[in-house]
Amino acid sequence: MLTRVDVALGPRSYPVLIGSGCLQELGATLRAQGLPQTNAFVITNPVVAPLYFPILEESLSAAGFQRIVRHEIPATEEGKNWEVFSATCASLLEHFPDAGASPIVILLGGGVVGDLGGFAAAVYRRGVPFVQVPTTLLAAVDSSVGGKVAVNFGGVKNIMGAFSQPRLVFCDLGTLSTLSARELRSGTAEIIKYGAVCCQSLFEDLEAGALKKLLALDPPTVVDIVARCVKLKAAVVERDELDKLGIRNVLNFGHTIGHALELSADYALTHGEAISVGMVAATKLAVHLGLCDTAFQSRLEALLREAGLPLTHPGHPELFEPMLKALQLDKKFRNGRNLFVLPTAPGAWQQREDLPWPLVHQVMQEAIAAQPGTPL
Repeated sequence: MLTRVDVALGPRSYPVLIGSGCLQELGATLRAQGLPQTNAFVITNPVVAPLYFPILEESLSAAGFQRIVRHEIPATEEGKNWEVFSATCASLLEHFPDAGASPIVILLGGGVVGDLGGFAAAVYRRGVPFVQVPTTLLAAVDSSVGGKVAVNFGGVKNIMGAFSQPRLVFCDLGTLSTLSARELRSGTAEIIKYGAVCCQSLFEDLEAGALKKLLALDPPTVVDIVARCVKLKAAVVERDELDKLGIRNVLNFGHTIGHALELSADYALTHGEAISVGMVAATKLAVHLGLCDTAFQSRLEALLREAGLPLTHPGHPELFEPMLKALQLDKKFRNGRNLFVLPTAPGAWQQREDLPWPLVHQVMQEAIAAQPGTPL
């Protein structure tokens, strides 16, 4: 039985289907969703493909797909670049040069596959339908939903991209069993983010034991938490699909400094690890400004520790200047004025613009100082 969450965007609406051990049902599900294509271009990576591509291929064949092309891209964030994107578009053109035979693009993997592959689908022939099939916890709760597709370019994360909604998100949580412990922990950062700024009850449930059960991959807990996060994101996206109203900024809690750290450290941290450090830094800003109390900061840090996520990236003061440069290229900044999403209490937030740069510098320095919590 699949749990269904709908993303209501008028003609661009689509369901997110969540289950476990259901990948073999994908082909039949595509037909049930009214997708008539008989060709499929499956973008995946060398880690996921040996595990799950044969199941997916068999499912598509049984549903009447006649030509199924497998295209692999790097599994890591370093590969989410213009060169790999261009090669993916070239492969699409090579295998499907006839407009009448355009494929459905299926994105089997984590956030890198979903972001880069979704962007390729969005621009090939001005857009062909695509389906997200996330295989990581992070992609399941966050990046596969919402229609932001992009690649990194010029030292800026996700600066080249588009808004393009999938036709379907098909989430087989059974695939999480093959994740490394580090990747599983990384995915919990986005879940903690949702609780911290979007949903008090989720935050409290994580504190009360749900996080421990999630890390143990307790099936009912995993389905429940993923579905709740998808509902939270869907509600935000439905109100601000194209990120024009400032509502969608809530999803960037921890990402401003986190993205700068992720890039500057040459991806020595996973996305979730960098966002964890970014959430701590943003919460320190909120405490300094009197927007939230130290009790919330302690609760957030306790959850991140329980998840096995870092609060700082200590001993790397040399990253300060690269982080500052990356920060100033953040997409949300306008005319040199910074913009941060800051928590005020569990499940609540405020957006603040033009914070004093010395204060921003201080929390950045604390994040990378030789001793955690010690300013340079």
